[in-house]
Amino acid sequence: MHLGSFNSHNNQCDLIRELTPYEMESHSKYTPYILEAGDRLRLFRMLDQNYVEWKSYLEKLLSASFNPSGNVSENLNRLLLNYLTFAYTIQTHFKVSFRQRYRNHPSSIKEYTDFINHLCAQSWAFAFLLDFRGYVQHVGLGVGHYNRKVNDSSIKIEVTADSKSLLKGSSEWAKSNLTQEKGELDLIAILKEFHIQMIQSYAGFVAKTFFPELSPAAEFYARLTQEVHDRDGNARMVFFPQKPEITQEDDGKQLINISFTCPPNDVFSELGIKIQRA
Repeated sequence: MHLGSFNSHNNQCDLIRELTPYEMESHSKYTPYILEAGDRLRLFRMLDQNYVEWKSYLEKLLSASFNPSGNVSENLNRLLLNYLTFAYTIQTHFKVSFRQRYRNHPSSIKEYTDFINHLCAQSWAFAFLLDFRGYVQHVGLGVGHYNRKVNDSSIKIEVTADSKSLLKGSSEWAKSNLTQEKGELDLIAILKEFHIQMIQSYAGFVAKTFFPELSPAAEFYARLTQEVHDRDGNARMVFFPQKPEITQEDDGKQLINISFTCPPNDVFSELGIKIQRA
């Protein structure tokens, strides 16, 4: 098997060198871990798609040519509910998986609980949306107020929830300790921070805990990718199972048969996880 590159801009394929026995062994070792992780961690890519839908609708509202079709508040509530429900599904999935995997190790189960508590203490937005999800699913709609202000030089939108109204509807705010003093809550800013925490902090914890092999795998493929980028910064690192086959046609033309596989170039990114670099 050979290390190579493929540039999709010009359809250029290049063989660089043969993989060493160590590299072949490493690739064989890491492949099943990456496949399993891909099946489990694709949930975060799906969550990101939900956030993109929410954000895209907000961008439409900020467009000067926006022509509303349907009820804007209803659309905002639908997109918000879709996102919060899926985020809750992810957390339930991994919480249950964590308990099953470490049911004979109470200290490991406590590690998950401690992580969530730490994240809630670090990010009020994360803590609030954990509580808010319950409110939206069991009590009432999340968007309490929507407003779009247009003038000659700018367009501004407000999507908020009122703390006082939320507290009247539910007393379940244990993680965020919501109080009336919080006033009007900017749901756009809060959801943005929550999403960052989910894709970076929460997803990073899950990847590290469930798939510790991903970190050395990421380093392994990153080294090979860098070797390719040193030659062509726009190319993707690929593996050629065999050298291209060249056949001569009767009319003198040459046919080149090339096949390659696409190992991950950036493991975490391709799994939908944003890892904060030290």
